[in-house]
Amino acid sequence: VLLALEDGDRTEQLVKMGKNVIAIDLNPFSRTARAAKITIVDNVTRAMPILIEYCKKLSTRQPSELAEIIRRFDNETNLKMMVKAIRDRLSALSFFEVV
Repeated sequence: VLLALEDGDRTEQLVKMGKNVIAIDLNPFSRTARAAKITIVDNVTRAMPILIEYCKKLSTRQPSELAEIIRRFDNETNLKMMVKAIRDRLSALSFFEVV
């Protein structure tokens, strides 16, 4: 299930139902981002064309291979990397050093 709008309640319910939820969210701290199986931290308009290209590439893979990709994906690590990327970018743009 792809969620392109922030709705933490819906995300949590879909996950409880056993759905693999992919969320597109600008905020890596949101309930939606944290509850999803896979979170794309980006703007929906920018993320969708890239996601479509990846889906086309993955469409030739076997279902078992796709399930393994999903199983191995660590969304918590992904979100930590996104927070670091945001922090590093803000630090590079600012006059102040981030401690």
